[in-house]
Amino acid sequence: MRIHLTLPLAFSQVGQRNNNQDALYPPVGEAQPENQLFLVCDGMGGADKGEVASQLLCQHIVAYAQLFDFPTLDSVHLQTALSQAYEAYRQYLLQHPLVNRMGSTLALVQVHERGITVAHIGDSRVYQIRDGRIIFQTRDHKQVNDMVEAGIITATQALTHPWRNRLSRAVVATAGEVDVSARATPDITLLTDVRAGDYFFLCTDGVLEQLHDELIEALFVHTIPNQAKLQSLLALCEGQVQDNYSGYLFGIEYVAYPETYPTPLPYTCHAT
Repeated sequence: MRIHLTLPLAFSQVGQRNNNQDALYPPVGEAQPENQLFLVCDGMGGADKGEVASQLLCQHIVAYAQLFDFPTLDSVHLQTALSQAYEAYRQYLLQHPLVNRMGSTLALVQVHERGITVAHIGDSRVYQIRDGRIIFQTRDHKQVNDMVEAGIITATQALTHPWRNRLSRAVVATAGEVDVSARATPDITLLTDVRAGDYFFLCTDGVLEQLHDELIEALFVHTIPNQAKLQSLLALCEGQVQDNYSGYLFGIEYVAYPETYPTPLPYTCHAT
């Protein structure tokens, strides 16, 4: 299949922090409908140099994809790309002995002929939204979610648990680390049910300080231009969010299948 996108829209705001530790690919203002790969990374504030960690992670995944002419990023490709990012972390730590630890989350979307690949590590999220309803979202790698799954606490208790912000998985390197087996692996999902009119929304967890699932669905149920959807989202966050908040929003303009090439499936999408 060929999946054609509306103009991808990006944002990255500092919130009420002193600096922005989020990183996006493509950078804000540089994405085009032809782009195949989108990344949102959130440098860990509890670790040193989160802004460096997120940028290095973005850079090395993109560099790997470019080197091999953007292959479909399966588990093997992603682990190889992540290994290069870990090596970049290790080199940075060696060159900056006062930095003991660095890490980042990862949310990735790749558009290709088989569908859309979603991969994530940590609590940066990816949503697929159709007709004002979330039909897919990533599951945060948080300790409380693991505890709920194990039956240790309830989902209600997780909302106020003192460990609710602790990640159970992230791309993290520590000075002197040599245990490759301890490195994080991404959850990877191949989405083949992709239709004209769907939306994909990637975001760091700062966005989720103000937006819950029902509110996200409410923003997408209205047939308003994509830029207006994004501005409504940002208006809810502005002045209210403590953390950095960043993300990508794009719609599926049309999906063409081999028997229909080169004629696209008809669909009118608000892309302004």
